[in-house]
Amino acid sequence: MIRLVNGASLLLLLAVLAALFPACAGNGGPADTRRGPASITVFAAASLSEVFHDIAGEFEARNPGVTVKLGLAGSQRLRSQLEFGAEADVFASADWLQMDLVVEAGLVEGQPVAFASTGLAVIAANASGDGAVGTLEDLATPGVRLALADAGVPVGHYSRQMLEKMSGEGSPYGEDFGSRVLSNLVSNENNVRNVEQKVALGEADAGVVYHSIAARGAASESFRLLPVPEAYDVIATYPITVISGTGRLDLATAFMSFVLSAQGQQILESHGFDRP
Repeated sequence: MIRLVNGASLLLLLAVLAALFPACAGNGGPADTRRGPASITVFAAASLSEVFHDIAGEFEARNPGVTVKLGLAGSQRLRSQLEFGAEADVFASADWLQMDLVVEAGLVEGQPVAFASTGLAVIAANASGDGAVGTLEDLATPGVRLALADAGVPVGHYSRQMLEKMSGEGSPYGEDFGSRVLSNLVSNENNVRNVEQKVALGEADAGVVYHSIAARGAASESFRLLPVPEAYDVIATYPITVISGTGRLDLATAFMSFVLSAQGQQILESHGFDRP
């Protein structure tokens, strides 16, 4: 039997129901998200840590009430997490290989777009004496402790491409330069930040990182920067995409658009990145 209630009781009942079922607030409202009001999660390559903190901060300032949560790690690790069902709204990779695998897995909304690029640089510990690296040729000196990212990590793949180019026919470094350098490898790291840290702490004599990272660390005198000649450099291109199934398609798309905007590009350039 349906019982009628008076006006005051009806208002009280509606208030209780609204508190118990906030998700019924309506389509497109703050409740239509997996992680609470106006929040997006951005998976970004470890080399983007500082610049994406700045970009996220500026995006939040331009969109009051919005929170950007950053997931920072090696691109290959983030790609694997997405394949295993990790929830994210945007993915920014340090190479196209990891991005292409995400596309092939059917995990993207629309097409990825390149948004930044950077070259490579060798960084050398500030120590002197045995093991000191003052030139690129020194990387092949027996006893030098070299740190690289693993070959499955974007910067690790780029680093080995660089050594191949430096070992080409007629190279001033010698055709066996790459193999001699790799014989000094003492550490295979899972992201570029670990390579940077090994050298800054003196746990390795040298390493290969992105130029954007090397320039900042050299400016703070954490280590020394040895430029890679243009003929042997390898340019890393960074693509970005919106992940399919995002509960915040509007915000995820807006964040991606901001990264590609003039303001976003200015922030990237202030951190040493080049336009793609």
